[in-house]
Amino acid sequence: MWGKRIAVLAVSVLLTGLTVSVAHAGTGVVPASTSWTSADRGFVLGLDTLCQTARCPQLVRTFDGGASWTRVKTPALSVPETDRLRVLFASDAAGMVTDGEQLFVTADGGNRWEPSGIKGTVGALGFDSSGFLAVIHDGTSSRLFHRDLWFGSWQPVPGVEVKGQARGEIAAGQVSLSTFGVENRYWTRSPAGWFEEPAPCTEFAATRLGTAGADRYALCSFDPGFGNMTKELRKSEGGPFETVGVPPREGITTGFAVSPEAALVAATGRDWSFVHRGSGTKWDTPLTLGGPPFEDLAFSDARHATLVRGGPGQEFAEVHRTDDAGLTWKILSV
Repeated sequence: MWGKRIAVLAVSVLLTGLTVSVAHAGTGVVPASTSWTSADRGFVLGLDTLCQTARCPQLVRTFDGGASWTRVKTPALSVPETDRLRVLFASDAAGMVTDGEQLFVTADGGNRWEPSGIKGTVGALGFDSSGFLAVIHDGTSSRLFHRDLWFGSWQPVPGVEVKGQARGEIAAGQVSLSTFGVENRYWTRSPAGWFEEPAPCTEFAATRLGTAGADRYALCSFDPGFGNMTKELRKSEGGPFETVGVPPREGITTGFAVSPEAALVAATGRDWSFVHRGSGTKWDTPLTLGGPPFEDLAFSDARHATLVRGGPGQEFAEVHRTDDAGLTWKILSV
């Protein structure tokens, strides 16, 4: 074991004043979250088994589709008790990490991290054309906050707020904030700012958002049963949302992603996890695995998508990838 650990740490380089370790598959990091900006460039945040306490969050990145990984300077995150570690990058430079209470951003690929300075529970993360976006619950209400990419402080976006705790959903040009059974509100972004529009889902449905080209999508999940729930895929081409597909009921929704090639829905229930795939009214389930749920389902381009299965402390902690818009999947070694 120690031989393997020494091998992992054997190669180090000095980059912009920071010592980083480069290793082929076998970084010692147990994946908790992943984010990809292209088919070849991605990040994984997890727990470092090379740390003496094994409770040290560590970020790694790849430039070659996962063939090799580089350790990235990681801010002082805690290991969440009820939430999970999460990472989201919009480009090689601009990214965020959170443990559910602390939120850090970088504009230089992780050489320097800045804390948000906002007190509260961190919900949805995202980006718009000018900066970082995050939903924060302060104990009373949930609001959308914005920060410029290169400088400045986090500021609440006027009017994008609901009472109570809402994790929220953010996609390109869209934000949804809802508290189940009470209200479900929805905003879109234009050059003039954020404007409220009729919500694509009711207050009794969980909302997931996606954007493909100029089209906006929403997955509305409701009527949960024992390991299943009704799911409706809705689409807006600039007007009201209309239902364009009905994914299988199997599983409680844990993820949603859409590209011009297909829509993907991650769901879990009855000790199984699924990825349902559809284009229009036709749906199938190309991935079914036992064990923990799928998280962080996202496309990096029209055909490449990734997800995390499980995480630290669970039966599995794996990064899965598809190169054909969800038809087939493979495990990436980290």
